[in-house]
Amino acid sequence: MYNIIVIDDENASLIVLVNLLKYLSTFKIKVMGTAKNLDEGIELINLHKPDIVFLDVEMPGKKGFAIYDYFRKPDFKIIFVTSNEGYAMDAIKKSASDFLMKPVNIVDLKESLQKVIHQIEWEHQQAELIDRINYLSSSGIEGKNIIFDVDGGFVMENTSNLEYCVAAQSYATIVTIAKKEITVSRSLKEIQEILPPKQFYRTHKSYLVNIHFIRKFVKANESYVLMKSGTKIPVSVRISSTISKDLKLMLSSGNEQS
Repeated sequence: MYNIIVIDDENASLIVLVNLLKYLSTFKIKVMGTAKNLDEGIELINLHKPDIVFLDVEMPGKKGFAIYDYFRKPDFKIIFVTSNEGYAMDAIKKSASDFLMKPVNIVDLKESLQKVIHQIEWEHQQAELIDRINYLSSSGIEGKNIIFDVDGGFVMENTSNLEYCVAAQSYATIVTIAKKEITVSRSLKEIQEILPPKQFYRTHKSYLVNIHFIRKFVKANESYVLMKSGTKIPVSVRISSTISKDLKLMLSSGNEQS
């Protein structure tokens, strides 16, 4: 169930929006309360901890954008509602989840809910994945000692110390959590074959990462995983749609084996 707060000083607009939301009950949403000014709205938000807030921009006293004075990084989605198209760019700059024009119609509202609920579900999946990675990373997963042939000899490293590998023409560089680089004359595919399959994941044709050092995944025009060291590793378009499912499966299998 997704809890909703509606804040709008125009009584007619508020009633219409609430009725439309009730009509869209298949989205598993519930209007927890309504307010006619921002101060009342802030009280309702603190009380009910909503998932989504529909917020009028033009209101007496404080405009809707002032909500960021109270919540610098809101843990709820904000959908601004206004009759002034000029506020659209401001809403985008404020990183609002969506923007609806008055009078709100059922089609636009449905599309907005679909978009925002999808965002919420995706973020929940990412949080669940991060929690699982952190749990397994702190549970003492055993690594495997690997010998890498290098110019002038070899280097032995335990896979638990390897953060990621990156391909460069006919060579590959293996980077440890201590930022030591090991360059070998092997393809990324060859390296992947000798590493534990439940520990390393191919995010991109040129990158192989240790899943236990992933902090989060960011899906964007150029998607990436952020490693615990702060390094950003590219994720290909093809992989970005399956990475969450793939990693959950790997983590689950790895935990069963341990």
